[in-house]
Amino acid sequence: MERGVISADSHVQEPLTLYSERIPKQYRNRAPRIETRADGTYLLVDGKKPRRLDIAASRLTEEDKEREFRSDKAGGRDIQQRIADQERDGIGAEVLYPNQGLALYNSPDAGYQMAVARAYNDWAIELFGPHRQRFVPVGIVPMADIAAAVAEAVRLARLGYRTIKIPITMKARPYNRPEYERFWSVVEDLGLVLSLHSFSGSEDTYPEDWGTAEGTGGGLSFMAFCLIEGMNPLTLLISAGVLERHPRLKFVIVECDGGWLAWLLSVLDQQAAKKHMWIRPQLKMLPSEYFKRQGHVTFSDDPVALNNLRFTGADYLMWGSDYPHDEGTFPHSKAVIERIFSDVPEADKQKIIRGNAARLYGFDP
Repeated sequence: MERGVISADSHVQEPLTLYSERIPKQYRNRAPRIETRADGTYLLVDGKKPRRLDIAASRLTEEDKEREFRSDKAGGRDIQQRIADQERDGIGAEVLYPNQGLALYNSPDAGYQMAVARAYNDWAIELFGPHRQRFVPVGIVPMADIAAAVAEAVRLARLGYRTIKIPITMKARPYNRPEYERFWSVVEDLGLVLSLHSFSGSEDTYPEDWGTAEGTGGGLSFMAFCLIEGMNPLTLLISAGVLERHPRLKFVIVECDGGWLAWLLSVLDQQAAKKHMWIRPQLKMLPSEYFKRQGHVTFSDDPVALNNLRFTGADYLMWGSDYPHDEGTFPHSKAVIERIFSDVPEADKQKIIRGNAARLYGFDP
């Protein structure tokens, strides 16, 4: 396997002390934390149902213990240990997302959301910023207060961030609403890559049986539907004319796989033509053309996405290990890439595992 593969989706476990030490005092009693109760150990995140952690521990295999930072007490924050894991997995560089910070947007308090986001953003750029050719940290931008989101995007660009993440969905105020126009303009002008990561909606959607001793199938359904949630923002950014008005705005749907992409682009093109008398705004180009000009999708172990290259092309796909999550490919990324790319032309393979991410995020290829 080639060296220099870029993972466009990896994670770091931020220390829980980060929030208790860096956010304003009025919010510290609500910071993400682990709490031991009479019936077990729980992760508490503001706005989310308590998630029980201890039951799953009894079900882990030896391989499971290597993932989710279970055997790495530093949580991916030890730079040398992390680079050693990169080398072991054949990875040359990573785009880094938080762990607990994915669920930040569930809090109903806009001020709390921004306080936590700013604490994480300051910490992440301090740790990973000096290693620009190894790591691209992704800044967190809550969208509950759009004016504050604009200000934070400007601040992050000044700090050296190249990309920011917003909630993958905002159910109470979807991304086709005109209130976001100022935000899109600022992100476009700053040249920041806009990221929408799975499991990071504005509402808590974890099923009631997650982490319980017995379940009713909620966990499997949850995982499947979260992976297709990326269709929502992709469709809204196109259908509302956001990409038409902001042709330099680049966005990426992260950790949603990509097998659905060919179908969705085909449906959008067909319906834009067949329902033209109803659909407004009327777009100047085909929906798929806007995506191919400005959009990207990441995947890990998704041979279906690669099977659909004749419909989508290879310029918009990026591979990511999702290090070190259970659903990711670590520590077997070399074998996964060899398997799923076995029938993919070499030029397309190089774009997907390296070239597209290098171009989008400014890595030295």
